[in-house]
Amino acid sequence: MSARAIWRPTAWEAMLVVLIFAAAAWSATLSPYYLQIDQLLYSTRNFVIPGLLAFGLMVVVTTGEIDISVASTLAVASVALSKFAAVGAPIAVAALLAVALAATLGALNGFFVARLGLPSLAVTLGTMGAYRGLAFIIGGGMGYTSFNDPYLYVGTELWFGVVPASLILFAVVAAGVGFLMHKTTFGRRCFAVGMNKTAAWISGVNVDRLKITAYALAGVLAGVAGLVWIGQYGSARGDNADGMILFVVTAVVLGGVDINGGRGTVLGVVLALLLLGTLRNGMGLANIAGPTQTVVFGALLLIGVLRPFVAGLAQRWRTPPSDPFSRRDDTEQTSESNSITNNITRRSAL
Repeated sequence: MSARAIWRPTAWEAMLVVLIFAAAAWSATLSPYYLQIDQLLYSTRNFVIPGLLAFGLMVVVTTGEIDISVASTLAVASVALSKFAAVGAPIAVAALLAVALAATLGALNGFFVARLGLPSLAVTLGTMGAYRGLAFIIGGGMGYTSFNDPYLYVGTELWFGVVPASLILFAVVAAGVGFLMHKTTFGRRCFAVGMNKTAAWISGVNVDRLKITAYALAGVLAGVAGLVWIGQYGSARGDNADGMILFVVTAVVLGGVDINGGRGTVLGVVLALLLLGTLRNGMGLANIAGPTQTVVFGALLLIGVLRPFVAGLAQRWRTPPSDPFSRRDDTEQTSESNSITNNITRRSAL
C-alpha cells in the first residue's frame, strides 16, 4: 500500500503541517534549547490533556451537536480519583470507576439532547456549571495531593527514559478514535447523522442512541484525561481544567471539523493540537502573557469557523455558472446515474 493510500491529507491539513513547521521555526529562534529532544517531548504536556478532550468532542460535533462540559467532567473524574486514592483503592479499580462516572455524566448530556430534544449548547452550558459544582462538592474546598505512585504513573513515567507515557496514551487514543470514526459503521453513522439527521433516520439509524453513545464516549475520554491530569499535576481540585474548553474547541474546529456536523478527520484534529501546542510552547518561551495567548487562540477559533464559509465562496467564484439550456451527453448522464446508485448503496449500508 502506498504512502498516499495511508495518508491523504486535505489542502487544509497540508496547510496545518506548514503552519506547525513555521511555529516551530519561530519557537526555535526564542531559545537555543527548543530543539532538544527532551524539551520537545516535555512540551507535549501542552496538548495531551486537551487532546483527549478534543477527540471526544470531535465525535459529538460530527453528529451535529456540541459538548462544552467536557472540562468539567474531567474535574469530576479527577476529584473522584482523589477519593478512591484516599481510601487506598487500587489504581485499576479507581480508574475504572472514575471513567464510568464520567461516561455516565456524558450519557446524561446525550439523554437531554437526544431524547428530550433540547439544544446541545444550552444543555452542556448548564451541565458545565453543574458538573463543576459537583466536582467542588465531591472534592471539598481543599485540593488533594497525597497520591501514591501508581496514580501518578501515566503522567510522570518516561518510556525508554525519554518518551512520556501520556504521549503514548495520546497516540493510542488518537489511533483508536481514528479507526472508530473512519473505518467502522459507528463512525459512518455519526457523519451521516451530522450531514442529514432525517435521512439517516430514514435509512434505519437509531439517531437518539447514536448521539447518547457519542456523548458517553466524550465522557469516557474526559475521565481518561482526568487520570492524566492527576499524573501530571499530582493534584485534584474542583477547578481542574477550568478555562481549557477554548483550547479544546479551537483544536476541533481548526482541525477542519465542521461545527455543523458531518465533516472532519481525526488527523486534522491531531495536526491542530500539534500547532496549538507548538504555539503555546513558543509563546511561553517568549514570555507572552496568558491573556494575550487567549486572544491568539480565540482568533484561531474564528479562523476555523470561517474557513468553510470562505472556502465555499472561493469555490463558487471559481466555478462558472452552468447553462440551464445545455444538453448533457450520454456519458455524463451515465456517470451521474452511477453516482446516484453508489450513494443509495452507501446509505443502505448504514
